[in-house]
Order: sequence, then structure tokens, then C-alpha cells
Amino acid sequence: MSPRFRTLFLIIFGMILAPRLGLAQEGWQQQVLAKVQNGAVLAVDEKGKVLFSHQADKPFMPASTLKVATSLAALNILGENYRYKTDFFTDGSGNLYVKGYGDPFLISEELALIAAQLKAKGLKGVKNMILDGSYFGPDVQVPGLAGSLNPYDAYNGALLANFNTINIVKSGGEIRSGEDQTPMTEITRVLAANAPAGKSRINVATHEKEAALYPGYLLKEFLAQQGVEVGGSISQGTVPGDAKLFLSYASSKNLREVLEAALKYSQNLVMNQLALTMGAVKYGAPASLGKAKKALDEFLTKEVGLKDFNIEEGSGISRQNHITALEFSIQVPRLGAFRGFAQPSLQPTRGHRLPALREPAVALIF
Repeated sequence: MSPRFRTLFLIIFGMILAPRLGLAQEGWQQQVLAKVQNGAVLAVDEKGKVLFSHQADKPFMPASTLKVATSLAALNILGENYRYKTDFFTDGSGNLYVKGYGDPFLISEELALIAAQLKAKGLKGVKNMILDGSYFGPDVQVPGLAGSLNPYDAYNGALLANFNTINIVKSGGEIRSGEDQTPMTEITRVLAANAPAGKSRINVATHEKEAALYPGYLLKEFLAQQGVEVGGSISQGTVPGDAKLFLSYASSKNLREVLEAALKYSQNLVMNQLALTMGAVKYGAPASLGKAKKALDEFLTKEVGLKDFNIEEGSGISRQNHITALEFSIQVPRLGAFRGFAQPSLQPTRGHRLPALREPAVALIF
């Protein structure tokens, strides 16, 4: 395994890494043990010396710390300059076909840029808009999702907008957009029907059919702002063989920028979009959970050198994920290899932090 990946991997997994953890307090080991009722702890210094170990050879759920491993796999498989694309096709009847490839950051600001480019390319009007999500197969919903309105339970898909969530304000029976950059659409009220009063961001999983059309309705509003009218229906379908490519839009964010944001905010949907994309790139479309798992497993065994683990998806939400702290500590890395990324917003599984330490160290708590 390359030194770079070994270095990155320990930082990725299980981390509660304060900027400068060290050994200042007497009896800090006992303080840690008092907080870890049923879990594992492994603390090592920058040279790999074990400072403290407790049940480090037993498997536990890595939870959201798994996200950095998924990030490393993406850097290895896709490359840090990888950009998601969204393709737009036209036919002889004036219809516009939109084909998605899993872009997790197809957000309002991006759709506004797309609408401007479609106008600049000469799009005058649209009869019907057809949304093609066939790059992802039916087997893409990750284990561990609870089907709630919380954003972390949002569903994955090849063509989705704003992380499959809506940001709305609901007051006195009125519903309005909760963010200036996102216009209201014809189906926003349907998607927000079960939202609580006040301002909230909710996922739209409870309205699967309408949610699948939401990117099209948002694009329709942005096209209208450009003076391009969508006069007919918005529906799901596939791009016909005789349709002509009108625009292939590359995301404004490269993979490194996607990862910085996803790690900072610990975004489950983004991480699983990446895992699904890796599977499709390595083993062919359509993307599936099985291909995503295979891509992650292959990276962790061949590039990182892990042997005893189980990974079911890429975000850490599944309770079937497990790994030992010792597996993470293979040839403890230098911290500097992960420099340049925003510090991940990752929390230990049980929400505990180590006491203040004096010397630089990496602590893994599951």
C-alpha cells in the first residue's frame, strides 16, 4: 500500500483529533475508560507509538468516521479533479432530456448556471422536459435509512437537486422558500406537506414520485428567469437513441471541493453518491449498492491493507458496518498527509472526547 494512503487512512477513520492532543492530565486513561462503556479506544502518537489501548482488537461500528475512508477511495478511484456531469439532449419535437450521473452538488446555484448555459447555447423554448435517472439502478438505497424527514435520511439517485431536500418556511398555512437562491416550484407545496411549522430543511423521501421530478421543476424556474419557457409536462423517462447532445455540463466543483464540504458537514447522501459512482465507474452502469460495496472493499483490502472489516455503504449510517481500532492503526501515519482538506466534522460514535493532551496524537474511539 502506498505511504500516502496509509497516512490518510488513520486520520480518516475513527477520529476525534483535536488540533493538538497531548498527555497533560494525570489519570486521563481512567477518564476515558469511565466514558467508554462498550466500545474501543486506541490512542497513538505521530510516530505510531501506542499511548493507550482498550478493546482495540474488537469490531465496532465506525459510524461517520467511515466517511473519510470513502473519501480516500474516491480520490483513488475517481481522482481529485473528477467532476460530475449532467447531460442535456434535444429532439426534433422540441423536448429537452436531462440525464444525471449522480452529481451530489446539483444545487440551486448550479442549476442557475446550467440554465444560463442552455440559453447561451441557443435554447429558445422547451415543449416537454424528460428526466433520465437510469445511470443508477433500483438497488441504490442504503441500509440504515429510517425514512424520516431528517436530511440525513435523504434517498440517493442519479438525478437529484439540493441533496434531495427542500428548505422551506411554513407559517399559518403558507409555505415559502427558506433560501433566497431557491425559487418555489409547482410541487414544493406537495413535498412540504408534512413539514413542521417554522423554518426547516427536510428530505423529500416520503414523496418519492414528486421528489424524482423536483430537479426538473427547479430547472424550469431557472430557465424562466432566462426567458426560456417550458410549456409542457415534466416527467421521467430515458434519452432516446436519436436525441442529440445539446450540452454536457461539468460541475463547478471538482472532487476535492466536494469532499471538503462533505467532510465538514458529515453529509451521508454525498458519501453514498460517491460510493455508488465509484461502483459504476469501476464495474459499469447502472450504479448499484453491490457495486459500491465491492469498490470500497477492494480499495480497503488492496490499497489500505485491511483484512477484518465489513462495510455495507459509504457514510457510516448502517449498523452492519464494523471494524477494529487496530485495523485503523496499520503503520500509523504522519498527520501532514491530509493537510489541505478542511478539518472533518466527524464525531466519535459515543460522543465522548478525550481530556486535553499535551503531545500531538491521534485518538480513535468507537
